[in-house]
Amino acid sequence: MDDSVLTLATTQKNAIAPKNLGESYLKFEVGQGTQVGLPMRHVQEVLVLQPRYLTPIPNLMPGILGLMHRRSRALWVFDLAMLLDIGRLDYSPQQYDLVILRTGSTAVAAAVNRVDGIAWAKPDDLQPVPSHVTKGLIPYSKACILQSQDVIFLLDGEAILQAPLLQSH
Repeated sequence: MDDSVLTLATTQKNAIAPKNLGESYLKFEVGQGTQVGLPMRHVQEVLVLQPRYLTPIPNLMPGILGLMHRRSRALWVFDLAMLLDIGRLDYSPQQYDLVILRTGSTAVAAAVNRVDGIAWAKPDDLQPVPSHVTKGLIPYSKACILQSQDVIFLLDGEAILQAPLLQSH
């Protein structure tokens, strides 16, 4: 398969991040420039997938882009911006930036606009999600942080995997 895996190394091999940095989050952009973070413990892999390796399935709910094959498994690929009700991806791109979420034995691939790296957050940095954000973001966000003038919504990977959009498949 002709795809690229992005490696996001922040520490030396076998090194443990200092506890004073807090929890690590994969930071990426979804629709309308919204920055979100997903706990690294829920991130299996980040990759770039060419559209020819995505198999569209007819008659699915909007937001499900299709199936992909990765590591001897078929994974559903979905539009995270659409799930969060903050827009939608360009469905005719040159490539898809994907974040593979995993909790337990369940894994799916979330298509995102752009992966930006890793953000760290200590418990004291966490703020409640503002009430004025789009309603679709609230059930999947557990908190937000302010980093370099950007608000980053911290997502709950388990809540995303329980989303009605993904439960129907």
